[in-house]
Amino acid sequence: MRAGNLYHRINFYAKVTTRDTYGASVDTWPTATISTRGEIRYTGGSYGSSNEEKFYSRFMELTVRYQSSIVETMRVQIDGTTDRYEISYIEPIGRNEALKLTLEKINT
Repeated sequence: MRAGNLYHRINFYAKVTTRDTYGASVDTWPTATISTRGEIRYTGGSYGSSNEEKFYSRFMELTVRYQSSIVETMRVQIDGTTDRYEISYIEPIGRNEALKLTLEKINT
């Protein structure tokens, strides 16, 4: 992995599960738990509609240095934007040198 290609600022948000007043579980991602740099490669996207609502999804591959604390339940923010991405796949590269994450944009 070339460090010169890691020029995007990446924040990972850990999932926190709590109970509401009715006893139902509520998932939130309140604060960034990991901040690092990464390389982004856009792999595609799609445009469609579901329940009479139009949506756009974007897929990308994110490469970051290996950290064992990165899991698929985390959410990802890139370069401080308001867009959030969910991790759909994690692939280790080499002997724990890096992680290649497949991300999909969350429609809000």
